[in-house]
Amino acid sequence: MKLVLDKISKSYGKNKALSEFSAELTPGVYALLGPNGSGKSTLLNIITDNLKADSGKIYYDGEDILKLGAEFREKLGFMPQYPGLYGSFTAEKFLWYMAALKGMNKKDAEAQIKEVLDAVELSDVSNYRISTFSGGMKQRLALAQAVLGNPSVLILDEPTAGLDPKQRIAIRNYISRISFDKIVIIATHVVPDIEYIAKDVIMLKKGVIADNAPPSELLRKIDGCVFRVKTAEDKVMDLQNAYMVTNILKDDDGVSVRILSDTKPTEDAIPVSPTLDDYYLHIFGESAV
Repeated sequence: MKLVLDKISKSYGKNKALSEFSAELTPGVYALLGPNGSGKSTLLNIITDNLKADSGKIYYDGEDILKLGAEFREKLGFMPQYPGLYGSFTAEKFLWYMAALKGMNKKDAEAQIKEVLDAVELSDVSNYRISTFSGGMKQRLALAQAVLGNPSVLILDEPTAGLDPKQRIAIRNYISRISFDKIVIIATHVVPDIEYIAKDVIMLKKGVIADNAPPSELLRKIDGCVFRVKTAEDKVMDLQNAYMVTNILKDDDGVSVRILSDTKPTEDAIPVSPTLDDYYLHIFGESAV
């Protein structure tokens, strides 16, 4: 299975949202990272055929997805950033409705609805109206409808937004588990959620790929460029003015500042292991803050 994006471009007036975006995707999780306005949602909407590209083509197993039409859409699962849910429906009724739209037979639908409700931890509220759900519960239901029907290509826009840490870990593990035989594309701002499950991280900057590599390879690029500095509280602003500060922690001994720098920022600075958050800031700088 392969999804090939070949020189996808899209503009809104004079604003270039995507510029010749190209990638080859095989089963596994791909993280799409970038600040607001970087082109992430535009790309996802083009892949799902909710938006037309100005130029470029997308191929699924060698076939143009526009020529495949409904045949490709049947292989898609899509969780938009702001999903439209029917408040008067119960969670279970909504999933039955989505199963019907996807053309699932009753036996498969019944088994999968139970499975996905369990996976997103909504089984105990399956007969509650969606209008009574919290934001996090609606987010989990939106993920459930996306994976219903066992799609080959799963597109997730901010899947863990609004979830508490326990739910985020459960959803992250679930996505990782089902990705073995799927192409999963996740657009997110929650960098730690994809650091350990993404086979590749695609960083988008103003519609252009700024980097594309496995997380471990990205971290090697800034190995030796992340430091921890102990300082007095009244010196923190000086460090912020001079360096890219990625974290500030106050404790009983003073303030510990995490700094991203090509050179050792102070004599007593201690090198520390980089994270994907550090690399994100390395690529996007102040636009990421």
